[in-house]
Amino acid sequence: MGKVEKITIKLAMLFIGLSLLFPARVLAAEKNEINEITEKKQIIFLLDASKSMQGDGQWIEAADSACMIASALPKEYEVALLVYNTEIVYEEDFGNINQKTRHALETVELQGYTTPAVALETAADMFDSAAADKRVVFISDGEISLRDQSETETAIRQFENMVDQIAEQGIKIDMFAIPNDKTENEVSYGTKVTSGEQYTVGENQTIEEITAKYLFQTLQIEKIELGEAVSGEGNMTVDLQDTYMQNAKILLVSGENIEDFHVAGQCESLNMLQGNKFAVAELENPLERQITMDYSLENRGNVHTYLIKEYFLKADMEKSYTSEEGTFTLKVNVVNHQEKPVLDSETLKDSISVLINGKEASYRVENGTAMVPYQTDETAKVNVEIAIQPSGNVVHYIKTADTVELTVPVVEEEPDYTVLWIVIISLCAVVLLLSVLYERKKQKKNDGETGSIIIEKSEPPVLPKYDFSGQLAVYLLKGEQEDDVAPCSIKLFGKSRKSISFDWIKDRCGIDYKLSDADKIRFTGGKDHALCFKNSGYATIVKENQILKRERKYSLYYGEKILLIFNNGGTEIELHYKNMKPSER
Repeated sequence: MGKVEKITIKLAMLFIGLSLLFPARVLAAEKNEINEITEKKQIIFLLDASKSMQGDGQWIEAADSACMIASALPKEYEVALLVYNTEIVYEEDFGNINQKTRHALETVELQGYTTPAVALETAADMFDSAAADKRVVFISDGEISLRDQSETETAIRQFENMVDQIAEQGIKIDMFAIPNDKTENEVSYGTKVTSGEQYTVGENQTIEEITAKYLFQTLQIEKIELGEAVSGEGNMTVDLQDTYMQNAKILLVSGENIEDFHVAGQCESLNMLQGNKFAVAELENPLERQITMDYSLENRGNVHTYLIKEYFLKADMEKSYTSEEGTFTLKVNVVNHQEKPVLDSETLKDSISVLINGKEASYRVENGTAMVPYQTDETAKVNVEIAIQPSGNVVHYIKTADTVELTVPVVEEEPDYTVLWIVIISLCAVVLLLSVLYERKKQKKNDGETGSIIIEKSEPPVLPKYDFSGQLAVYLLKGEQEDDVAPCSIKLFGKSRKSISFDWIKDRCGIDYKLSDADKIRFTGGKDHALCFKNSGYATIVKENQILKRERKYSLYYGEKILLIFNNGGTEIELHYKNMKPSER
């Protein structure tokens, strides 16, 4: 580097240093961290497996009831199960109730006498003391009996003592009572002492109806009713309205036995649990809004269908101040469990409100963020709260009430530095001119001594660049029209484009379909002759039986292939990435 260049750089640094001496207005933002509060709730079902429960279908209905509630409850609930007579004959710990449990309950042998105190004591030891809500649910005819009267009376007293201890621990006892004319309901003592709920089967309600009532009324689980019908079979297309939920559950409750139950839709995983008169399908992280469901029953009967959607949302907030307008802007960003801004969803946006000092404030949405203007002439503390209406959905969100201090900066009158700047610039110009003249004089002197000047050329830095390689083979596997489109091969080697879209590829292959978001799948050259691609739209890309995520860059190497699915499965196209022989290039 020459001396002239060094002097120029020093002068530029001098200018920067001087500029930092004078005040300037800036836009400041402060992020408020909000801690998440989680509340765990626990339920333990106690199923009576004594001989008195051998009535027509009573035991299977009890198994259905417990498994249905366990599979339909949201993530904040943990459910366990104990089966008892005079001892515990079967148990499932928290979080383990599934289709295997339902099958195992069918094999339980109903026999012997019954003493519920042992089951209640076991349940009390299983609860987590930190759980916000703890419930025991008996499904029983309420009988307490042993071999003789004195033993029975002792068992009743043991049960009542255990109930009193349970009540002191804040545990509620609920009961689905199955009437038995030959016995007295001794277990109902628990619901009275703990202020629990008791439902009786047969009082103009079936156990399936009681189970749904317990789920949606007693536990107040939010749901959307999809419909009620009297039929032997049916099918339905369910609109999830968005894909921001962590899971969506479709619950079918029937008055008759269910023969078949199927749910189809794109999601990360699908879990099913089916009993005699209920079925639950859980779709983890749905990838599309439209879900199809079909079912068939042994006989025509009443069918109720519900949709339970569960969202996990969190919010963070920033503030900024624009001095020219004297206005603060509160920036509220609400995202789901995948960090996707939910304000981009019209259905969710309508249920989200921003409250300032308890009053709802209007806001506009920019890039998925709520922009809330707030004007004040002096420093103030305001309470900002994010309120979310469930609207039939189960919503878990961070408590976003926070006090924000809005500090109005003091703006001092700036002195006039015009004359000073003129003097400084003039001095710098003189110094620069003298330096240039000095360097020229010195160079002329050197020319006289050496007779030549050697100028070394500096080469520009070489930026890494990956060109396209190989070729693409395009196969139309499924089209929206019946006409055949022959396989197509596109040469990529030597392409001068920085990137190409799939929309360009399909046009080159003569695929005259309107494919939604085809222009949002783009390909670029990659390292080691790879073909890189990224999907920014809502088309589906499958590689090696895995659905690839949106907005993530992937690589395709020679001999590999991907499947592109458009228009909700209406069109399927397969791309094969191949090498080219030198003679073909």
